[in-house]
Amino acid sequence: MVELRDRIAAIQAALETDQEVEFANTPPRHSLDHRFDKTAPEVDAAPAPTPAKEKANPFESVGAPPKSQYYDSVAAAFGLGILDEEEFTEYIVYDAFVTNLRICPLNLTDTGHYYYVEHRSFLPNVPGVILRHGTEKSGKSLGAAHIPLQGKNTFGVGDYDGRPHEMVWERMGNTGFWTHMKYEFEHEIAAGVRKTFNWIRTRNNIMDDQGDLVLVEQGREYLVLCEYLGKGLLKWKKRGRLRIRTVEAFGESWEIVVLLTWASVIELSRRRARIRRYSPTHLIGI
Repeated sequence: MVELRDRIAAIQAALETDQEVEFANTPPRHSLDHRFDKTAPEVDAAPAPTPAKEKANPFESVGAPPKSQYYDSVAAAFGLGILDEEEFTEYIVYDAFVTNLRICPLNLTDTGHYYYVEHRSFLPNVPGVILRHGTEKSGKSLGAAHIPLQGKNTFGVGDYDGRPHEMVWERMGNTGFWTHMKYEFEHEIAAGVRKTFNWIRTRNNIMDDQGDLVLVEQGREYLVLCEYLGKGLLKWKKRGRLRIRTVEAFGESWEIVVLLTWASVIELSRRRARIRRYSPTHLIGI
């Protein structure tokens, strides 16, 4: 063991000659905190962090282009996730009684835009969808849609309970060959011009009975008129979010047409899911 006075003398001599001093049999120093202990030379140094683990420099994002706000390429193509509160009216869709739905505006003070969707499955000569004003089944009828098991699907705006014979019925049909990705319908806007619109399914939610949808005008697919984003498996009472673009040129009944056709497409999708779930082939495991 080197004595203290010998170590001091060696240090002074090294300072005078600018040489390094090495002491033999020097015991390692152990601090109370292991983080300050000297690493043994035979231990490899910790690897450098990968780019994925490195913390981002906040100053690098200054002036950089913003990241895409869409969750996939299909959504980006149809403009899903638009953060435009001025041109869209946003609704939250809730589960009501059995298969019925309740549509409430995100702005709770907007008392004039509460809707109730009544769904009826496979009843002959009875509409499969009835849209009512308010949050209850007893509300005034605003329109109805016939979606039979076989045959054409039709919808009409008006008081189905009081004056069904005065309603004008429009046709809506599936334009896909093998799938139900696209539904088409025509509607006469306020200027008296008939336009063709398409409901397009943009995503299938896993283990769910409905998918995400967008509504576009034929020939102007870049402009999203309505979008519906489902909750997927995370839904309990909320089924999804519905956003409708405000287009004054389409007339006052445009919102009713959007809700009627959307509710029809949703109900058709849920019927197919129920058939698959309770079909004999499903029960026997085929």
